[in-house]
Amino acid sequence: MRSTNPVFRSVINQTYASDTPVTYANVAFKTIFLIAMVAVSAFATIYTGYVTYGMLIGAFIVGFISVIVGTRSVKLSPYFSVIYALSEGVILGTVSWMFQSVYEGIVPTALLTTLIVVFIMMLLYSSRIIKVSQGFASGIVIALVAVIIMSFLGIFLPFGTGFYYLIVIASAVLSTLFLLLDFRNIEYCVESGTDARYGWVLSLGLLVTIVWIYIEMLRLLAIFGRRR
Repeated sequence: MRSTNPVFRSVINQTYASDTPVTYANVAFKTIFLIAMVAVSAFATIYTGYVTYGMLIGAFIVGFISVIVGTRSVKLSPYFSVIYALSEGVILGTVSWMFQSVYEGIVPTALLTTLIVVFIMMLLYSSRIIKVSQGFASGIVIALVAVIIMSFLGIFLPFGTGFYYLIVIASAVLSTLFLLLDFRNIEYCVESGTDARYGWVLSLGLLVTIVWIYIEMLRLLAIFGRRR
């Protein structure tokens, strides 16, 4: 199974058996810790209430670089996973504040929805109701490329709000489906006895997808708020 998530793909390409293999609990605890770091950073950003466009761009660049370094270097992945979480917290805190100022109560609803989505997809995967095959993964990749192309077209061509709604819905569905691929790759690493040091890399990859889902839930709920 080849992963479409570059974070997980790098782990699978380097996987080898170890006397101290990674476990599900190992990945789960690290993921929870990183989510907590995102929350702390987001609350601190909202509390201070002072974020410039330069700071947002800087946080985005730092987060992007952190994902690359955290993926490529197992020794540095614990540090850069935390750096990514903190920088992403600045972005999410600002974005959440912007949405909350327009749509009251949207942030708690988006958080709860994200949690429910993760739980449901975990159940669907563990019960094998949805089987993650190579064809399934390839289909998601094609759909993702299509959504990206549609997003760029939407920027330059006046398709109207209906086209934007279609992109948001498609992106939200894709983000949830990518969770299944993440679960499959984590399972692969655990079953193959990948070294426990790679737990941080796996947790970082899962966090990237969860952040994506949260953003899409915000956008989706905002659409429903507009139509009321």
